[in-house]
Amino acid sequence: MEKIKTWKVWGNFFGYFIIFVLGASIAAIPRFVKGFDNETGLLVSISEIIRIFITILLLYWYTKYVVKLSLNIPTLNAKRLNMGLWILVGLSLPILTVVIFYITGNLSVRNINTELSQSYIFDAILKTFGVSLASGFVEEILFRGYLFNLLKSKYNFWIAAFAPSLFFTLIHIGGAGSLLNVVQLIVAGLLFSFMSLMIYVYTKSIWNAGIVHFLWNLLLLNGLIAFSTKGKSEVLVQLNIGDNPLFNGGDFGIETSIPAIIVYGITSLILWKLYKKKQHTTKNIGHLVDSANNEDNSNL
Repeated sequence: MEKIKTWKVWGNFFGYFIIFVLGASIAAIPRFVKGFDNETGLLVSISEIIRIFITILLLYWYTKYVVKLSLNIPTLNAKRLNMGLWILVGLSLPILTVVIFYITGNLSVRNINTELSQSYIFDAILKTFGVSLASGFVEEILFRGYLFNLLKSKYNFWIAAFAPSLFFTLIHIGGAGSLLNVVQLIVAGLLFSFMSLMIYVYTKSIWNAGIVHFLWNLLLLNGLIAFSTKGKSEVLVQLNIGDNPLFNGGDFGIETSIPAIIVYGITSLILWKLYKKKQHTTKNIGHLVDSANNEDNSNL
């Protein structure tokens, strides 16, 4: 991949983020017109799904006409999409996180609300589906796709991996409620980012990482099941995840909890080992092919 000047790399780095915000803003126009207090689950879901297509289109155009680097194909290529496997992984990770809470005695049912109407439940499901789908895929395409590949055109793997991961973490820092929570968020955010990146580089498909991110959000950050230390109104099931803010993630919630960090870390380690093994195998095959070609040439 061709090299570009440092100022241009970082200028385009933040240019991509502006595109990310622009795509979300355009898609939110119907919700703004309707009024955010009056929006329906269907409107939110449609708006968020439209956001995916708008943002991808803007990122594609920005890359082709402004960045002018061959980043579209490695980022958006769907040939290695393995939907079945990564749906299974995407379901397993949040379930495993909840299981860790359970086996450590930090999970209990606070309340089950039987008074919610079917229309409210259906509305909440639509909202959660749309928001989870958009955030999962758009964030993966931007942070683990375009930004990683942009920096990789100039720097080594670790710089290309760390900078987007840190930026991804920092844009979520507003949800932290204490200094401890900030530290938890940084650790969890970097590990989640690295886990997602390893899914991408190992499978060579950002869509696999998007599936896992989407299902994580859908199962743990939905509007019907609350994983919280405090009571919440208008949710179907309220689950208490303990009173220790270091363990349960504090104000930010289950995403920065110790069980979630354990899941991120173990998954990242497994994927890293698989990735290095795959690289080693590919390298050995390359050497064997070169040796065979050299032997054939010497026999001519």
